[in-house]
Amino acid sequence: MSEHTQQVQESAPGTNAEVLTLHNIADSFDPDVPGQVHELIRVLDQTSTLLAADQLARENIGNATNPSIWPALSHLWSQTVHAHMLPDPDSQQTAIFGLLCASLAKFTRNLVAAVPRNQDRAFQNELLIRKLVYQYTSYSATQDPASYHVTRMLSQALSNIVTNNSALADNLWSTYLSLPEEQLILTRLFASPDARTVSSTFVLVLNCLHDSDQRIELLVEAPRGPRICLALLDRMASLFEAEETSEDGRAFDIGYRILCRVVEAGLVPTLYKKLTVEEEPITPHQTTLLKVLDSYLHSSKHPDYIATALPRQPGAPSGHLLDMLTETWMSLSTYAQGALKRALGSQETLPADASAADTASREGENKPIPHADTETMSMNVSEQADQDNGSTTSHLHEIDLLLPKVCEALVLVTQCLTTIALRAEEAGSRRSKPITPSPKAVMVAASTSSGQGFVECLVETLRLIDLFVPRITFGRAIQRPAPPDLQDRVNPNANISDPETISQGPDARRQTLTGATHGAPETETATETEIETQKAKAAAEAFAHIKRDLVRLLGTLAAHDRAVQDRVRACSGIPVVMNLCVVDDYNSYLREHAIFALRNILDGNLENQAVVHAIQPVGRYDENKVLQEFRGDGVAGE
Repeated sequence: MSEHTQQVQESAPGTNAEVLTLHNIADSFDPDVPGQVHELIRVLDQTSTLLAADQLARENIGNATNPSIWPALSHLWSQTVHAHMLPDPDSQQTAIFGLLCASLAKFTRNLVAAVPRNQDRAFQNELLIRKLVYQYTSYSATQDPASYHVTRMLSQALSNIVTNNSALADNLWSTYLSLPEEQLILTRLFASPDARTVSSTFVLVLNCLHDSDQRIELLVEAPRGPRICLALLDRMASLFEAEETSEDGRAFDIGYRILCRVVEAGLVPTLYKKLTVEEEPITPHQTTLLKVLDSYLHSSKHPDYIATALPRQPGAPSGHLLDMLTETWMSLSTYAQGALKRALGSQETLPADASAADTASREGENKPIPHADTETMSMNVSEQADQDNGSTTSHLHEIDLLLPKVCEALVLVTQCLTTIALRAEEAGSRRSKPITPSPKAVMVAASTSSGQGFVECLVETLRLIDLFVPRITFGRAIQRPAPPDLQDRVNPNANISDPETISQGPDARRQTLTGATHGAPETETATETEIETQKAKAAAEAFAHIKRDLVRLLGTLAAHDRAVQDRVRACSGIPVVMNLCVVDDYNSYLREHAIFALRNILDGNLENQAVVHAIQPVGRYDENKVLQEFRGDGVAGE
C-alpha cells in the first residue's frame, strides 16, 4: 500500500476525502467552463492512479456513504454525454471533451476492477457509456487519431464492469445482441482503425463469453448475433498477416480465442450455415471461419478436440461438425468439378494413360470397359485441333472467377477432415475401444446429391485439378510429353520403383491458364516466355496446396481399407495418384504424399498392384527437373 493511501485512511476512513473532492466538483460542474473541466480531469487522473495500484482503495471509495461516489459519478457521465451533444463544437471544445471522456472512463475502469459491488453500481451508467461509444465510433470520429484513446478507455470500462460478473455479463450481452442493427456498438468497435481499440473490444467480448455456454450460443443464435459474427470475422481476416508481436497480432490472438470458444461449444456448423449466401458456393466469412477451425484443429493445445468433431447428444442445437465438414467438402468439390469441366471444355475426359491402365486391369478381370468417347480417350483438351483450319491452337473455355476461392476453401476443409481422421485414429489407439463411428467411415459412406461417392468425388477432383493447374518447378511450368499410342503404353512389366519415373497422360501442361498455344514456335522471344511463365505461376499460386492435400486425404482414407482401395481402382484413380508423384513448387511435399497415398492404395491389394505393373512410364525428369519423353527402344535401360 502506498504512503499516500495510508495517510488518507488515517485522516479519512474509507478514503472519503477523494469521494468528497469529486462530489464537490460534480455538484458545481459545468462542461462549458474550461477551467472546471481541466480541474475535474486532474482530480480524476490522480484518483485513477490510486485506484489502479490499490484494491483496498477501490473498495473504500465504492463503499463510502458520506457522501457516496455513485450519484456523483452518474452525474458526471450524464454531463459528459450532454457536452458531446452540443451542436457544431469547435476544435478546442472537441479536444477538451475527449480528454474529459477518457479520464472519466479510466476512472470508472479502475474503480470497478475486481470489485463486484462496484461493478453492480457502475453498471447503472452503461447506457450513457454506450452512447459515447456510439459517438466515438462514427465515421468522422474514427478519422481523428486523437479519438482512439477515448474509444479504447470506454471499451475497457465496459469490459471491467462485466469481468467475472455473470449477472452483469448476461444483462449486457443479451442487450447488445438485441439492439437495432444501426446501434450495434460492437460492430462499430470491431471496425476501428486502432488495433488497441480492437484488442480492448475483443477482450470485452471474451469477458462476456467467459464460462457461459449460453452466452456463446447467443453469439450465434441471437437476433444480431450473426451480424456481430460477420464483423468479427471481417476484422479477423484483416489481421491474418499481422506480426505476432505487433498490436494487430495481439488483437488477432484475442479474436482467435473468441472463435475458439465457438468451436469448443460445437457451434461451427450453425454459424457456418448462417454465413451462407444464396447461390454462392463459399463466402469470405465462411473461408475465414474455416481458417480458424483448421488452425484450432491443428493446435497442439487441444489434443482432445476430437470430441467436438463427433456427434453431440441428441437435441443439441449445433449439429455435427464432421457431417458439416463432409457435406461442405462434397459441395465445394462438386462445384469445382463443374467449373473445371467448363474450363477444360467438352473434350475433357480421363487421361489416356488412365484409360490404358484401366483397360489393362479390366482385361485381366474379364470385365467390360465403361462407355467412353473413343475420340477423346487419346486426346487431351489442351491438344484439341481446330477442324476448320487445321491448326493446333489450344485454349481454355469458360473460366469461373470463383474457382480459386472455392479451391482455397476446399484446401481448408480437406485439411480439417484429414486432421480429424488422423487424430481420431490416435485417440482410438489409446482407448480400449475404437471411436465409433470413425471419421473415416463417415467420410467414405458419404455421397453427393448426384450420387457420386466421396472417394470417387475425391479422385475426380484430383484428376481435373491436375489437368487444369500447371505444374511449377523452379519457377517454370512443366509440360508433359505427348503420349505414345494406347497399345504401346500397356506393358505388364512396367513398375514405379523409381519415384522420379512417372506415368503421364496427354500433354495437359502445354495449356496453362493463360491460353498458351500448343507447340510454341522456335522464334518465340525470351520476354514472351517469361510472361507466360509468370502467368502460369500466378495461376498455380491461386491453387496452392490443393493437389497435396487432396492426395493426402485419399491416402489417409485408403490406409488399411480394402473397400476404399478397390473403389480407387474402379474409378481409375491409381494413375491419377501416380501422376502426382512429382515435385511441384506450389504443392510442397506433393511427391512424398502421393507416394505414401499410392503405398496405402496398393498395400495388400494384388488387383491394384496389377494396375501399376500394367503401366509403362512415358517420361523421366532430368537433372533440371524437366520432364523428358522416353524415345526409342532404350527405355528399359534408363
